[in-house]
Amino acid sequence: MLTPIDIQNQTFNKTLRGYDPEEVKTFLRQVAQEWAALLEEKHQLRQKVEQLTTELQRYKEMEALLQKTLLQAEETSRSTLHTAEQKAALLIAEAQQKAQEILAQTERRKEQLEEAIRALQQRRQDILLELRSFLTLQLEKLEQLSQVSGSVISTAATKTNTPVTPPPLTTPPPTTHTWAAKIAEKL
Repeated sequence: MLTPIDIQNQTFNKTLRGYDPEEVKTFLRQVAQEWAALLEEKHQLRQKVEQLTTELQRYKEMEALLQKTLLQAEETSRSTLHTAEQKAALLIAEAQQKAQEILAQTERRKEQLEEAIRALQQRRQDILLELRSFLTLQLEKLEQLSQVSGSVISTAATKTNTPVTPPPLTTPPPTTHTWAAKIAEKL
């Protein structure tokens, strides 16, 4: 490569009708200075290219790192979303199962309560029937007793020395509709 010193030290053969040596030297100095400036500019541009190449490489590495980070973030996001969807589905399934269990328990409890209500209603009917029978029997006895008392008083008035024995209670007399019988019927 031609350097500015080569240009300045260049010598030419002299001929009879040649160029003015002083003009040639001045021109060579100018060419050498400009050549030196061009070489310096070339050197600076080469450094600049190297610097820009280094920066470009650094930016490419940053871009690759950002791209990799973005891909990882997307993968993490998809994974997190998938996990959240699975957890949500599991929670929904658990909630539905609990709801079904609660409904089944409630249904069993309802059936138990309905059975208890039926048993209580039956017990009430049985008690009412027993009470009605008891009251009817007591009314019949009362009727018999009042008939016996009335006949004893009338017989005692007519016969003073004859002992009075009440009639047997085994066969009840026909029921008359009195106020006590009406109450028994309402029960």
